[in-house]
Amino acid sequence: DRVTAEGFDHVRELVEAELGRPLESVFATFERTPIAAASIAQVHGATLHDGTPVVVKVQRPDIRTKVHDDLKVMAAIAPLLVGRIPIAALANPPALVELFAETICEELDFRLEAENMLDVARVFAEVGQRGYVVPRPHPELVTRRLLVMERFDGFGFDDVDEMRAAGLDTHEIVRVG
Repeated sequence: DRVTAEGFDHVRELVEAELGRPLESVFATFERTPIAAASIAQVHGATLHDGTPVVVKVQRPDIRTKVHDDLKVMAAIAPLLVGRIPIAALANPPALVELFAETICEELDFRLEAENMLDVARVFAEVGQRGYVVPRPHPELVTRRLLVMERFDGFGFDDVDEMRAAGLDTHEIVRVG
């Protein structure tokens, strides 16, 4: 979550292309500086016109091409590893690349992520799990490369000192997880 962020011009361009309208027609505010930036996407804070605070997950512009290029290289190398390195005896490198390709391609479609969020929230509700909350996506603002969801304030999982300072029981947090 700490890689170099895309410039705001790229973010605006992608948001407007995905939603088919100007950024200001959807959001009352939109933070130019991301909350976090990772390899596939970055997340910006924003507010909808009705005052609802949200986060906007924006996919990096060329990530799909970069991932597919990397997968081609991995697919070419994987068969050459069979029988040549000890770990290949325990795992099938071409099959691992195939599974990784399937998984990473799913991660590039934020519509699937939104569906998964709703599924996990439903399962948590069905089993009475109240220790974790899943942010609710805004379905009308979800596309393949854009995901707008409920905004939560909180702590990073490794922010133990801050959690304790706020009076949270970190052992209970791990137990519930």
